[in-house]
Amino acid sequence: MPDSRDPQNPAQPAGQPPPGTWVLGRIRGIRLTMRFTWLPVAMLLAFGFAAIIGQQFPELGGWRYVAAFAFVVAFTLSILVHELAHALMAMRFGIGVSEINLGFFAAGTHIEGERKSPLEEFAVSVVGPVASLIVGAVAYLGSRAIDDGVGYVALWELGVANLIVGVTNLLPGLPLDGGWVLRAIVWKFTGNMHTGTVVAAWAGRVLAISVLALPMLLEQFWNRQPSVIDFIIALLVGFFLWSGSTASLMQARLRRKLPALQVRTLARRAVAVHSGTPISEAVRLAGQSQAGAVVVIDGEGKPHALVSETAVAAVAPNQRPWTTVSEVSTAIGAGHIIGVNDTGEEILATLREHPASEYLVLDANGAVYGVLATADVERAFRSR
Repeated sequence: MPDSRDPQNPAQPAGQPPPGTWVLGRIRGIRLTMRFTWLPVAMLLAFGFAAIIGQQFPELGGWRYVAAFAFVVAFTLSILVHELAHALMAMRFGIGVSEINLGFFAAGTHIEGERKSPLEEFAVSVVGPVASLIVGAVAYLGSRAIDDGVGYVALWELGVANLIVGVTNLLPGLPLDGGWVLRAIVWKFTGNMHTGTVVAAWAGRVLAISVLALPMLLEQFWNRQPSVIDFIIALLVGFFLWSGSTASLMQARLRRKLPALQVRTLARRAVAVHSGTPISEAVRLAGQSQAGAVVVIDGEGKPHALVSETAVAAVAPNQRPWTTVSEVSTAIGAGHIIGVNDTGEEILATLREHPASEYLVLDANGAVYGVLATADVERAFRSR
């Protein structure tokens, strides 16, 4: 079960959980959540396991459903162990972890930011499947110790389930944990993290196609006619792998463009005016100075607002001499200031965490350098 790294937003803050999510509490400061979809899936799995128990222990009657649901809860806790292993290893390297989301198909650890080295990538990624394999081995040994009854069946099935989780997640293709392990290995030998992402993403696509072909191999190698359910499962898993690997591939392509983005070259020259200045005068001063933005300053000469280009355009030319810049400006918030030396990752982090159409750019001495427009960043990003 891979750690969740949004390709478009790899360092997203925890924020509020999306609708349809239970907040279960916190572990080591990490928010623990679960999607509402866990319950219907858990019920389906419990009914399926109850049928197995009922065949072997018919004397249990209705208690088989209680035993089956207890098994599902135990399996969910084993998933938590898997995700906690990711989280705790990341925290050991000083990497922030905001959330662990539990589920059967979309569990994930929300790890903030990129790994700093192939070793960190490898350790954080491989520890989850290893934890599942250890849980599976402990469950298997427990079943051998009991060697009879419902407990034996439950521990045996729990061991098998965790073995499947561990082995499956070690498959070398994104978005599986094994894909991040492969990325770490390629990164180590090539010295390029993005090359590792591309290789692991294409490996994930190969896995996706292979999964789609599995039902057709059942009859050839296992002498079993594939059912409709086999094809549906293969389609769902294949889609998950293909979409995840494609998103990772897009991530690599986008990140290759980031170093070329620099505030110093993207920022517009700005002129400073007082809040009572008419729009017409501000526009004249900007044109005279060949500036592309207007900053509003207070009586002490400190910037406190940015004039909105869109708002100015909405004012009729004959009204601009009678309309002041304060009427078409937006106050500068703490998150709407960016440094002139900021580059790709830092720019995206500011835009992501504090969305705005324009940002005040300050130089190293805290003086006004210019204004960075989000539209200019997007245009530069698309053109590279």
